[in-house]
Formats: sequence, structure tokens, C-alpha cells
Amino acid sequence: MIKKNYKEVENKEATLTDGTPVKNVYVRWVINREDDGAQNFAMRRFEIKPDTKVPLHNHPQDHEIYILSGKGRFYDDSGKEEVVGSGDVLYIPPFEKHGIDNLSQDDLVFICLIPYLKM
Repeated sequence: MIKKNYKEVENKEATLTDGTPVKNVYVRWVINREDDGAQNFAMRRFEIKPDTKVPLHNHPQDHEIYILSGKGRFYDDSGKEEVVGSGDVLYIPPFEKHGIDNLSQDDLVFICLIPYLKM
């Protein structure tokens, strides 16, 4: 068993899958393979600063997202969008293009679980 506080994990500037940094978006890999030995899933905690937009992007992993605080808009490339707030959950399938806008004057904070893909 491993117990830690998210504040003990380094807060890094987030990057898209192609390596492009996303300004004012921060991620903590709170549970991961390298540090914790997690074999199947990683847990990440994201903080998106006010007036920040994450552009459309996609990943080979599906995402399970739980909104902790703030208000945001998740959208895809087909025009579908969902406004989210504290307590909302989202599922994003593998390879679905998605973007995120922080709609509040506070940080948009959420937990995102992703599987480790078998190569």
C-alpha cells in the first residue's frame, strides 16, 4: 500500500502527446508506474488556470475524468460540448479529439485516470 498527498508530487507543465507544452496547465502524476509500481493505470491531477484553453488533441488511451473544482467546457471535433463543474465525471474514448476551456475565475481541477497500454 502506498499513501501520499498530491502536494508531495511535482507539479509539471503539461504537454500534448506531440510534446507541445500547454501554457498555464499543470499535471501531477500522483500514481504511476515509475514511482509507485502501478501496472494498469496512472492517476493524474490537472490544474488549468483561468482564461486557459487546451487545444483539440487525442490520445490512444481512454480517459476517466472526475472534476474536483472550477467550471470548464470539454468539447470534441464534431461540435459536441459539455460544461462541467465539481462532482461531474466524463469518459473520453481512445483517439477521440477533445479540448478543454476553463470557464471560471478559479483553477479548473480534475483527476484523470488512464490505462497503461500493452505494447
